Amino acid sequence: MTTYALNDRGSLEIVTENFYDAEILRVFGALSHNTVETYAGTAELVPEPDNPFDSQTIAVRVGRHQVGHLAKDDAARYWPAVTRVVASGLSPTAPVIIKASLVDADGTDEVDATARIQLSPPDLLFPVNSPPQRSTVLPQGPSIKVLDEQDHAAYLHSILPKSGEARLFLTLEVNQVRTAHGEHVDIVEVLHERQVVGRLSTQLSEQFIPVIRHAFEHDLLTAVWGTIRGSAFEVSLTVQAARPEAIEADWYQELPRLGEELVPESDSYEVPNAYVPTEAERGKNAKKWRRGMSAAGAAPASNGTGRFRSFRGSGSTSTSTAASTAAGSDAAAGNHAAATWTQSSRVTAMVLAGVTVVLLLVALLMLGREPLVSALAVIVAAATGGMALYLRSLFGPLRSSGSAQSARGTDDQPSAETMTPNG
Repeated sequence: MTTYALNDRGSLEIVTENFYDAEILRVFGALSHNTVETYAGTAELVPEPDNPFDSQTIAVRVGRHQVGHLAKDDAARYWPAVTRVVASGLSPTAPVIIKASLVDADGTDEVDATARIQLSPPDLLFPVNSPPQRSTVLPQGPSIKVLDEQDHAAYLHSILPKSGEARLFLTLEVNQVRTAHGEHVDIVEVLHERQVVGRLSTQLSEQFIPVIRHAFEHDLLTAVWGTIRGSAFEVSLTVQAARPEAIEADWYQELPRLGEELVPESDSYEVPNAYVPTEAERGKNAKKWRRGMSAAGAAPASNGTGRFRSFRGSGSTSTSTAASTAAGSDAAAGNHAAATWTQSSRVTAMVLAGVTVVLLLVALLMLGREPLVSALAVIVAAATGGMALYLRSLFGPLRSSGSAQSARGTDDQPSAETMTPNG
């Protein structure tokens, strides 16, 4: 699928927490403990209408590896733009920077990573014009200041939108000029809709001229991504183009073209299903999914075994059986502990009852000799007797109900059919 570079004049943090560890590690190849390493490359934004947790999820992938996703609010803002590109048969891309290291978590290595994707606000993602039909577009790169744009301020103000900023396509053409010393030198002029709007510096012109001439030899103009911004008093123009030394050899062979490639704007766009569960989602241990999805704004439905009911895949029967066995063992252990506690309470109740009887006997013996001691014995006997009766009423009938509870604990275990992931 042909890539479509989105405007990168902005920075947006993406969700990378926990359940993308394996994929991020594969992007780096290897990571060191407590040493932060940086990856800089190009990421693909993939809408996932079939995502079982949020149908507006936008995944961020580096090659085949999903390294994160946009947070829920960000995904909602970018969903129309990203799905428009995908509905046009293109793959939206943007630069990404990932910082990661290995950390120790209770004796287990985990990937601690943060990532930011360079992406403009949604209303600045698309150019306001298209490149000439017979043109090739240079790969997007760092911004290059266009010189002498103030000499063309009247024209630039005429195309400057009310918002004060826009993305647009420009073309680069080689022209010969005469210097103040009477020498003739080649420079690269910058044009918009065949109108000169500035030039590149002499040094940059020398670098880009071979690229422009290579395209011209194939009867193509050289188009570039550009940005115009300004106000009623000033205007500036920049070009976002990869330096010639950073252009890959494939570009010279393919000379990619862009034209009216985007479908018209609409309220919604149909895009294909693209959800692929990560390794953590497919595995048995998905304990950290809940925190990550809270950042994405959706809570997964769990079947209580660490796997998710809506996941697709096989191997559910063995997992369900193991989970049922483990749950049964936990229930048996709980019942044993409850029985032990009940027996102890029964003994305590019997001891308290015995103390109550002794105290009542003391009260009777002291009734005529020491009335104060007799009264005190009666008070304490009332307290211990009341406690004994309470414990007896609370734990006395548990022998039969404990068996019933044990039976309920067995009946409550999910069947293999219940534990099977849907889909």
